[in-house]
Amino acid sequence: MKVKAMITKNNQLREQLTPFNRSYMEDMILSLRESRLDRVRTEELLLEATELMLKEQGKGRNAKQVFGEHPEDYFREAAAPAPPRRVRSKLSFNLMIPWAALSCMFAVLGIGGLLMEWSGSSSDMFGRVSVFSLIVVGAGSIVLIQLLLKWLASLSESDAPRAKGFDLKGLAMYIAIAVVVIFAGVFLDNLFPVITISPWVSLIIGLAGGAGLKLIFFRA
Repeated sequence: MKVKAMITKNNQLREQLTPFNRSYMEDMILSLRESRLDRVRTEELLLEATELMLKEQGKGRNAKQVFGEHPEDYFREAAAPAPPRRVRSKLSFNLMIPWAALSCMFAVLGIGGLLMEWSGSSSDMFGRVSVFSLIVVGAGSIVLIQLLLKWLASLSESDAPRAKGFDLKGLAMYIAIAVVVIFAGVFLDNLFPVITISPWVSLIIGLAGGAGLKLIFFRA
């Protein structure tokens, strides 16, 4: 349920409370919304509390009997500041992205090369990997994922992108970067060494990389 929908439902349910219980719940709402708790979790807790209060009210109990003397006490533990993220978490995330991208790249090269060999064709195009290509795939994957995360963060609560004005400067910058990368690929690709690797080795590297993702980055 979206935040706005939870707020609307909460407001409707509070209208069914007695004046005393409604006043108590409103104090509770103010207390929790002023905390540092995530907005979605805040509204979930408030909606659950209002539903509980409405149920207990039907049994003849008031808010103090259900939640205690002070509204802020009920959510004290939930509203406590979350422990700071480990310093290495961001570094691990940025390391995981190129690791996954390169693992997928080698897996594709291995599968493609084996299919070409089994069909009786040459697998040379899948068996030559430029060091420059490895650098571009690794670094480019980080940029691509960060741009995607930034775009997702700009979505509104209705999951539709917010309308923004046309950013001519941003468009020109992206075009310039794309042109530089294309020309760099043409000239620098020949300057960097090329690794000759068999499809089986590429496939093993890809599978090992996938296993590494599980063991290193997704440990319980």
